[in-house]
Amino acid sequence: MDSYNGIIVYRDNETKKPMDGYFIVGNKYSKWEEFNLKNGVLNGDDIVFRDNGEMYTHSTYVRGKLHGEEKKYYPSGKLQSVDTYNNGIQYGKSKDYYESGQLRTESKIENETVVESITYDIIGNIISQMFIDDGRKITQYIKNGKLFSEDISSTYDNFEAKKFYNRDGSLKIYLQMLDDQDDNHFLIELDENGDEIKRIDVKANPQEFLKYRQYFVDM
Repeated sequence: MDSYNGIIVYRDNETKKPMDGYFIVGNKYSKWEEFNLKNGVLNGDDIVFRDNGEMYTHSTYVRGKLHGEEKKYYPSGKLQSVDTYNNGIQYGKSKDYYESGQLRTESKIENETVVESITYDIIGNIISQMFIDDGRKITQYIKNGKLFSEDISSTYDNFEAKKFYNRDGSLKIYLQMLDDQDDNHFLIELDENGDEIKRIDVKANPQEFLKYRQYFVDM
């Protein structure tokens, strides 16, 4: 086989011509993979098997590129994940499952990037969710059904911060970590509007920084 523009081309070992047909690869004890080729490239189903005989992945190709659903399975044979592709590019919904069948994570993909996601625990409770709002990626963590904290990062600069919440939903503390061009590290406490309340030089005042240590343990 060889590759052309990132697409694998399967060729006959003797004639070197592109191969056509449905192929099963394995030995007399088990099969490892089965796939369909058209003009030497994957076209249709491509199924990869585990050593125990269970299916590992089931993908669909068109002209050598992933197109449609790709499913992955646990060694037990239970569904592990489902992703969707269009002409080799991942898009749309992506789902991951616990082996019990419970949905673990559901994500929305745009331009091969996750723009939204929700993660569940083993019994179906939401434990985190991520979304992009006004150029900032926000990941919320949920404990006992209530918002516990948020990770905030910018999609266009180096802004990174963390919010913690009280049980009643009010803001407990809003912290930003900032590194300047001189390799100085600052911890900045912000109010709920994002305005600076306090700035700590981590190197110059480590004892003051340690007062906030509990929040970084929680992170």
